[in-house]
Amino acid sequence: MHLFTNYLRLGYEHIISLAALDHILFLIALMAVYQTKNWLKVVIAVSFFTLGHSVTLSLGALNVVNIDQGFIEFLIPLTIVFTALLNLTKFGQDQKSNFKYWIALSFGLIHGLGFSNYYDMLVMGESNYWQALLPFNLGIELAQLLVVFVMLIIMGIYGFMLNKKIRDWNLFISGSAFGLALIMCIENWPF
Repeated sequence: MHLFTNYLRLGYEHIISLAALDHILFLIALMAVYQTKNWLKVVIAVSFFTLGHSVTLSLGALNVVNIDQGFIEFLIPLTIVFTALLNLTKFGQDQKSNFKYWIALSFGLIHGLGFSNYYDMLVMGESNYWQALLPFNLGIELAQLLVVFVMLIIMGIYGFMLNKKIRDWNLFISGSAFGLALIMCIENWPF
């Protein structure tokens, strides 16, 4: 049980730290188009994201997939840029569409390759690779759900108490995410 709680904590702390700013920024951008009443769609999208990064975290840490880490560090903020731009389109703002789930899953695959190096360092040479994977991923998911919960509260305050429109929220969040992610792309330009 001690092993489980240690890796659960490590997964959780990895997301809550400033080192995971790009990951948190992606989650916030992913959520920007949703109204608080669609909180379940947000949770589903985040779970699809977790599924995607769990797959490539495993494949990357096992060296089944091996992509240059510098290139991955460029692709991660590029997923944020794309998501922010998509949020500004009519298609990207469709509350009824399930397309965001597939975007979250696809981009989760890229983010998971970034996690794989960190995870590989955590379990390097240890025989508990598979025992650590589940609690590490659960820790990541719990931290992501905490981010979602906090953002839903902020969105609720913005929408209900301040009587602001989701369109304005989306424009502000997506524009901010785009700007920050573009800077990250430039800083991590691999060519």
